This record gives sequence, structure tokens and C-alpha cells, in this order.
Amino acid sequence: MALAAIQTAGLALAVNYCVHVGSSLAFEHLCVPHSIWDIAQSMVATASPVCNVLLTTMQLSQNNVAIVVTTTLAASFAGVLKP
Repeated sequence: MALAAIQTAGLALAVNYCVHVGSSLAFEHLCVPHSIWDIAQSMVATASPVCNVLLTTMQLSQNNVAIVVTTTLAASFAGVLKP
């Protein structure tokens, strides 16, 4: 039972990590200025819906990783403490 929970948590962590890295790379490529001209354009680009979605996706995937780790640890300790 504990092994299945750890495998499921590992899969969830891997998926969330891939989503987090993908959205952060897309955010860096699309929304972060890389030159002087991009700085002028970034006032508009950073507030775009695409950048907002990417930033929100990064935040939610980071929260999901914390929840998976916390829940897995709590479930593991609860399983150990069961009589």
C-alpha cells in the first residue's frame, strides 16, 4: 500500500515538475525582456493574458508539488502509526 502511494506521488511530482518547467521556460522566452527594445515592449507583454496564464500555471504547479509532498509524508506517517 505504501509503495503504491509513493509511486503515485512520484508520478504526480514528475508531471507537476514538467508542467512547472515548461511554463517557466515559456514565460522566460515570451514575457521576460532580453534587450533594450524588449524592455519597452515588456510593459505591454508582461500584462498580456498569455503571460498571466503562464505565471499562474507556475504558481499552481509549485503549490501542487508542496501538497503532494506534504500529503505523501502525512499518509506515510499515518500508516506507520496505525495499530
